[in-house]
Amino acid sequence: MRARHQAVRGSENPGRRLARTFRRFKHVGAFVLALVALGSAMLSALPYVPPVRSVVEGATATADIAPRRTVVYVDQARTEELRKRVSDEVAPIYKFDSSRLPAALTSFDATVARILTIRAQDLPTDKASERIAAVLMTSAGSTTKYLATCSESELQSCKAAARQALTAVMSKGVLEGAEETALENINTELRNLGIADNQVRAAYLFAVPAVQPNLMYDQEATLEARDKAAAAVSPIVSTLPAGVPVVKKGATLDSATVQLLQTTGLVWGGRALRNVTSQLAVTLLVWVLVAVAAALDGSGGARTDRLLMEVGVVGGACVVLVWLVDGILAMLAPFLLALLLGFVFFDDLLAVVLGLGTMAVAWIMGPTTAEVLCGLVVGTIVVIMVMRKVSETSALMIAGPLGGLTAGLVYAFLAGLTEQGSRPVVTNALYLTGGGVLAALLALGLTYAIERWFNVATGMRLRELLDTGSKLLTELFESAPGTYHHSLNVANLASGAAQRVGADWLLTRVGAYYHDIGKLLHPQFFGENRGELPNIHEDISPELSTKVILEHVQAGVTIAQSHHLPSKVIDIIAEHHGTSVVQFFYDKAAAERANLSPDAFRYQGPKPHSKESSLVFLADGVEAAARSLPRVDKASLEALIANIVAARMSDGQLSESQLTLGNIAAVKEYFLTSLISFYHVRDAYSTTEEANERV
Repeated sequence: MRARHQAVRGSENPGRRLARTFRRFKHVGAFVLALVALGSAMLSALPYVPPVRSVVEGATATADIAPRRTVVYVDQARTEELRKRVSDEVAPIYKFDSSRLPAALTSFDATVARILTIRAQDLPTDKASERIAAVLMTSAGSTTKYLATCSESELQSCKAAARQALTAVMSKGVLEGAEETALENINTELRNLGIADNQVRAAYLFAVPAVQPNLMYDQEATLEARDKAAAAVSPIVSTLPAGVPVVKKGATLDSATVQLLQTTGLVWGGRALRNVTSQLAVTLLVWVLVAVAAALDGSGGARTDRLLMEVGVVGGACVVLVWLVDGILAMLAPFLLALLLGFVFFDDLLAVVLGLGTMAVAWIMGPTTAEVLCGLVVGTIVVIMVMRKVSETSALMIAGPLGGLTAGLVYAFLAGLTEQGSRPVVTNALYLTGGGVLAALLALGLTYAIERWFNVATGMRLRELLDTGSKLLTELFESAPGTYHHSLNVANLASGAAQRVGADWLLTRVGAYYHDIGKLLHPQFFGENRGELPNIHEDISPELSTKVILEHVQAGVTIAQSHHLPSKVIDIIAEHHGTSVVQFFYDKAAAERANLSPDAFRYQGPKPHSKESSLVFLADGVEAAARSLPRVDKASLEALIANIVAARMSDGQLSESQLTLGNIAAVKEYFLTSLISFYHVRDAYSTTEEANERV
């Protein structure tokens, strides 16, 4: 039997043999994920690597200089030019000095008083006219003679008109340096009063000496306003399309072109270095988050490392495929691929983190418009909703197209709000829908390949293993019929309990089907297969019996590996006895020798680490022990289940499982109900421990 399974193992294809060889190395999963992360980072940063190292003003371009991808940049020269123009258009700001008007009126009153003094003197008209002209700082003439000879009432009328005009003009404000305009305004105000022309001229001469500017230029406020106006100008954003030369071969580089190349990162410099560094950092950060999610989902050690390798392979394959398709047609890229595969191979949380992380990396490698990104976000939500509700692999062909269609519709709606033409909008929407269909098709193909390559327990693969007519289960039925029927009973018991505690019932059932497959090596050494044959263990030592009993676990692992069973199923096989002691043969040997250590009679383990493995572990012991009872009733079954579960808990066998005390109580209740309904009385063994050794 061993030779036959070794021969099967030797005939496996080179790819599977290589994958298994890699899994032997410690931390290979972390190494694979690190390689994928570095490769993704390089792919995302590659378009930002400048096509030329350096340029100088006045040099001649030896080749076309074109961006490898569309570059959106701020045109600093045009932006500064626009800001300067806007700043210059801001009018100067003046500060109103309210103290100037009272001072002007005081000066006005003083001038009028001096004229009254001159009029009070008994002077000839010409002499009085000359003195009045000197006071008013003007030339002597008809108006000054009028002021010297007019009546008192006429003089007061001129005074009142002048005071009124002066007050009106200065109340409105007189700009510094614009006194001539103020004088014109005073003349206009006087004429609007409806007085005689000679009085207008006389009042004008009264007001002119008193006029002074009261709107003073505020340099600080003006500069602040101009700076604020300039700052409010949005930067002018320009685009350099991918592949379109910025500089043609043979062109002479001027200072503006050199600055443009440096600003856009098309030559090595600060901008180019920041571009490359930021792409590397963001992509690596995404993969760090994926690794953290995988570590939280795993249970440590080799299992976590295996999960890291699976995540790395799935994520890396998706990144490469998206990168390849994006190089042909960006809108058709299967952005949803990693999310679909994540739900096939991993738990929900890790699936979402991997899917969103891979989409982020894909977006970094080839940024899309905001409308496309919004569509993909909504499409992602639809995929998550479908895949969480439908666990079948066929859900891929529903979730992928539906997610792509949703992304296309959301994009079309948002793009329709812009000024884009209807034809490109419809075309891009159809491409996004096609990307969802393409993602589903690729997911189906990769699911088949990856689950075979890494022996991953997908729903599709587990359902294949449920076929009791498969070659391995048929061989178990023919060579060890008692073990076969025991495995079916354990499967019914464990999978039902799995549904009660929220575990994977499908994985639990498959694990139970194959948990004792190692008994194919020596089926006659196990009581359920002996039938009417004599008990071999009566003729050999307890140590030899224990060696054969213990060997069926490792033999089961070897047979499962040779038949490429999923790693999670192999874990259940390896853990279905934990590190418990073969109690019957230990007691038998201890009766013959004092101070005998139980370590030689203990399974090598490991202990059950998952809910599914723990349920098979408990169901295996309970089902076998129940068949040893002389008669089945509720009290005896309840005591049996309680004793077995308590003994295994006290032995620390469930210390690494993910079962809570509430879970264990629910499992015990289900075991009791199920055993009452479908187990019958069988021949009793001397102890329940002996029954455990017969399975």
